[in-house]
Amino acid sequence: MNIRHKLELKRFGAAEGANIATLTAMLIPAILALAGIAIDTQNTVRQKLKVQASLDSALLAGALQRQRGTNEDTVRADVQRYAEAMFTEQGGDLLCAPVTVTFDSESQDIAGSVRCEQPTYLTHMIGHDELAFTVDATSTYGIGVVDIAFIFDVSGSMNSMNRLPQLKEAAEAAFDELLPDDRLRDGSVRIAIASYNHSLNAGPYAAAVTDDHTLSADGSNSAAQSNYNAYNDERMIDSATGKRFFYYQRGTCTSKGVCKRDSNYTWNTRRYFFEDTGLSDSCVYERTGAHAATDEAPTSARWIGAGNPRWNFSASSPNKYDGWRNVENGNATGYGVGAYEGRHGTCQPSGPVPLTDDKDALKAHVNGLIARGGTAGHLGIAWGWYLLSPKWSGIWPQASTPRLYGAPRTSKFMILMTDGEFNIQHPTAGRSSFQQSMDLCDQMKSLPSNIQIFTVGFQVPSNVQKTGDGRTILQYCATSPGHAFSADNGTELVEVYSTIARSISNLRLKY
Repeated sequence: MNIRHKLELKRFGAAEGANIATLTAMLIPAILALAGIAIDTQNTVRQKLKVQASLDSALLAGALQRQRGTNEDTVRADVQRYAEAMFTEQGGDLLCAPVTVTFDSESQDIAGSVRCEQPTYLTHMIGHDELAFTVDATSTYGIGVVDIAFIFDVSGSMNSMNRLPQLKEAAEAAFDELLPDDRLRDGSVRIAIASYNHSLNAGPYAAAVTDDHTLSADGSNSAAQSNYNAYNDERMIDSATGKRFFYYQRGTCTSKGVCKRDSNYTWNTRRYFFEDTGLSDSCVYERTGAHAATDEAPTSARWIGAGNPRWNFSASSPNKYDGWRNVENGNATGYGVGAYEGRHGTCQPSGPVPLTDDKDALKAHVNGLIARGGTAGHLGIAWGWYLLSPKWSGIWPQASTPRLYGAPRTSKFMILMTDGEFNIQHPTAGRSSFQQSMDLCDQMKSLPSNIQIFTVGFQVPSNVQKTGDGRTILQYCATSPGHAFSADNGTELVEVYSTIARSISNLRLKY
């Protein structure tokens, strides 16, 4: 290579080095700026999340004040003051304008919006001294208005292991959570109660939900049996006295040994519910037929079944428990024995409590519960629905009228409790208590009812009946797995009921 070529290469290398140095000098600030933007952006995102949480908390606190009746001006000032204090605690030289607070008179929502500026640490090298962002949140105080039905199992097993007293304590805790003493009782939160064993006591509403039929005295046992079978779903009324009865006949006894009378003794026999048997004339059982799993109002073919006992009119021997002989002998009064099976004509004395915000009355009712008999859980589910259904408005007192399905800011809840398996149903039902419960829960959870169902299993044994996919009836009926609770002792039961009550009354955020 000659001298000329060597000189040209040296000049090229020097020029190339100068270009690289120039390029490096140009790129370093850009790289630093990009890194600075990334760091400052990440820091600003963290600050924005903190501001969001702070604004949420401030609006929740304001919503609680609105629940207690605080006026808008006071709530606005408190929200702004609370939020500002929380923003300041975040540090980082964050600068936020006062929170804008607005109120929606129709939805009762409280909306908040705030604009903040976060100083930059590296991005200012390219002329950006701060990064700005805006945060919005909306809080509605409570869930507007709610109707809640508590369903209590009062079967005989609730007397075991101190369960019933523990249930009463847990229910009272839930009432206190839903109806706190420091909140105005304006009907926005109302509670209803239904309790069940093998039947359900319709209380003063029995006549309104069942049909009746007036019968005159029968001249023979066969006529009595015919009338009983024909009107088994109805309340049968004695034409002579106006009282409810379930057996009425005339007859003549010709056997002194059986009748404990002289031969040819003629009688006119009536069996009334209260005076003669101890049966309640307000017990009911489930609907059957096309409306078994609906909340249609009780009229015509939609009546609820009246709790009549079931007669055994067999007379295979004079010494057997056939109907007419036992009535005359006075022995037809046993539960499940004698001439009738009285289970579906007996129920607990606790009738339904329509929707109310009278906490004292609710507590008094619960404290009066007693437990006895079997577990027809589908009855509790059905009546919980009836207590919440606007179709039953004509049955309940005006102040307890259920709100319309889908009404603005309205939610409906059922809290179903049991300690065991749903194991009994009326012989005319055709479907088990378990199956009927599934049908009812399916309808309640779907539109238009859209009732949210919480379930509470209290010391439920592991061997209870399950669905094909392995769920208990409580798990099946619950709106979601998170709506199904269980408790193994009284302390847990109190906490479960309190948790459910809080979840209903807690405020919801909307972004």
